[in-house]
Amino acid sequence: MVFKKLIRNRISLVGLVILLGFILIAVLAPVIAPIPDEFLAMDPNRDPYRIPRYGFSSTPRPPSPEHPMGLTEGQLDIFHGIVWGTRTAFKVGLIVVSVSCSIGIVIGSISAYIGGKFDEIIMRFVDVFMSFPFLIAAIVITSVLGKGLGNVMIAMIMFRWTGYARLIRGNVLQVKQDEYVMAARAAGVSHIKILLRHILPNTIFPVIIQASMNMGSIVVTASSLSFLGLGAQEGYADWGQMISYARNWILGAPGNPMAYWYTVVYPGLAIVLFVLSWNLIGDAFRDIMDPKLQA
Repeated sequence: MVFKKLIRNRISLVGLVILLGFILIAVLAPVIAPIPDEFLAMDPNRDPYRIPRYGFSSTPRPPSPEHPMGLTEGQLDIFHGIVWGTRTAFKVGLIVVSVSCSIGIVIGSISAYIGGKFDEIIMRFVDVFMSFPFLIAAIVITSVLGKGLGNVMIAMIMFRWTGYARLIRGNVLQVKQDEYVMAARAAGVSHIKILLRHILPNTIFPVIIQASMNMGSIVVTASSLSFLGLGAQEGYADWGQMISYARNWILGAPGNPMAYWYTVVYPGLAIVLFVLSWNLIGDAFRDIMDPKLQA
């Protein structure tokens, strides 16, 4: 039923089409951008996420039949980086959102259900984490843990779960006083069953909507950290790192500001479309699931 409504909604349909395109690119990455034979000959076990390098010149090379999107500074293939970077974006987004959402749901729902001083202590703990600017906190934690996508994901999970915890807590506080919950308590149903069967199914949808809309922001944050040199390892297929290779060429050449447009347009467009697709789907999903908006 929800999927049918999403398809009928023009806004969400656009988002679904864009997202489907990214899913196909990620699934078919080995076919769309296979490892070149010359690199496989040198290293049969080469990681496909390593972007092929065709020299060491500091000047980017424009698109050509051999390299449809051109080469970055350091002669890294932009097309390969964009295609395999799609998998990186999905991996980072899905892992960070799923883990942080799960942590937030568990902590927030238990805190609200128990209530009292326990809830106060947990929420003050959440307030401490939420008082730090998310990007700054992620930069600090990544700097401490070290460079790498794994550490980037850990840093984002540490500070992203708090939003889900607060959201689910507010919903649980409203629902736990409803008659059907009170009736379940009176019937002797265990607290765990009340949470899992009666409360969470009626409070989880706003969290799911928020999670879908956070997918894009997570990828933007990870790309920002890679742009700053704190994310993916050098030469790894990551959109943020692809833009970092273009930082010296964004203004182009003297008298020709668009000389190296391809170095920033392609990875930038990939990030924009990826974020847009999730935002459109999340916004439409919210409109469908919110009874107030339906009224």
